[in-house]
Amino acid sequence: MNTSHSNRRSVRQPFLITLALFALVACDSSIGDDLSGSELSDQSALLGLTHPDANFQLGALTRLDRDWDERFAPAVVEYITLTRSSALQSEALDLLRRKTGQNFGFDINGWFAWIWQQDFAPPAHYAEFKSRLYRRIDDRFAEYFDDDRETRIRLDEVRWGGVLQDGIPPLRGPDMIPAAEADYLDDDNVVFGIEVNGDVRAYPKRILAWHEMFVDDVGGVPVVGVYCTLCGSMILYDATVDGVEHAMGTSGFLYRSNKLM
Repeated sequence: MNTSHSNRRSVRQPFLITLALFALVACDSSIGDDLSGSELSDQSALLGLTHPDANFQLGALTRLDRDWDERFAPAVVEYITLTRSSALQSEALDLLRRKTGQNFGFDINGWFAWIWQQDFAPPAHYAEFKSRLYRRIDDRFAEYFDDDRETRIRLDEVRWGGVLQDGIPPLRGPDMIPAAEADYLDDDNVVFGIEVNGDVRAYPKRILAWHEMFVDDVGGVPVVGVYCTLCGSMILYDATVDGVEHAMGTSGFLYRSNKLM
């Protein structure tokens, strides 16, 4: 990094905090009790998979077996990834094997790779299924999925990344220092440089690797920079759309391995 330009500024190196990440579907009977047997029969057995009672879930799998639709496959795979009951996992896997003719075992990526090759339209209440399922990890996830919301991407391609909302905390309004003072950087360190209205800044890759995105005001413009840890690139977004400034964060979900804000 060339530090000879005093008008350039770099991010002050923050303290790094190691986060313990976990995946867990809690057996909290207060969640999902609003789903009654009559609602299951009137709507979709998919919703029964989100009920906290194991017997209710088993009944839902039986109902899916009886009324199988190939479009149920993505939901059943998602259910397998989150249930903590090995018996229910086995029942669900057996259902998938018999109904799809495929056998990927517990290779979830294998199941999804096959599913995404199929021309699946979402079944009724699939978005609500995802809302009920993932809110048992984080209540805030419930807002992400809605049967009445228009979508432009396939919801079965939206997968949980294993963290809570903002579980990978964005770098918000970082302290900036003159480039010449960024002595924690070596000349061969990669930085992402941006310039907005004459305001020039550098965001080191070694810092963004911990945060995956930054939210800042550069040159009087609210911006969001999203760093892809898989391909090593960054995309800069204007956070204001149609006159509305959006407060962006990490959703915890991925679309085709891409971070969803």
